[in-house]
Amino acid sequence: MGSQIVMDSKVFVRQVAIGASKAILAALFVGAVMVAPGGVAGTMEVVQKFFAGERVDPREEEKVRRALRYLRSKKLIDVQRQYQKEVFSLTKLGYFKARRLMKSFGIPKPKKWDGKWRLVVFDIPHLKKDKSDWFRSQLKNLGFANIQKSIWAHPYECRDQVSFLTDIAFIKPYVRYVVAEEVTGGKDLRRRFEI
Repeated sequence: MGSQIVMDSKVFVRQVAIGASKAILAALFVGAVMVAPGGVAGTMEVVQKFFAGERVDPREEEKVRRALRYLRSKKLIDVQRQYQKEVFSLTKLGYFKARRLMKSFGIPKPKKWDGKWRLVVFDIPHLKKDKSDWFRSQLKNLGFANIQKSIWAHPYECRDQVSFLTDIAFIKPYVRYVVAEEVTGGKDLRRRFEI
């Protein structure tokens, strides 16, 4: 039901701000592996090492081993050996837990709006159309308003949420986060967000 990830047993994911177990679940849910030295913003550095088969700190290796053992003990992932590689996939239970995790990932509403708009602008290559469609659906789930096909707006701070999504889908180079004080059609947007 979920995505599968094939990896050498000597390369590993680092612990993420939301916890290694949750990170692995979310990554498997979108078909990617996610890591983050020092939080979500730095996730791609170790991911590249992960896929390149480069060495990773043994302490990070142990964090990942523990997270994988935990997920397996809870029957959230299935681990199989194929051609000297370990293949990790979500079980049915893991798929639903990961889906719940992604749905709970929201943008908090402050007591008072700061008058600024957060714009997400992206141009994802056609070869990654599935990632582009997934990213649009996640922005919609987060409550963003669609201004144009690849331009979305939100009134509240959401840089971390956008960074998280771009990291786990490997689309960070194609996405820009803009903070603007004025947007054409601002009155319509204010009505839409009831501010």
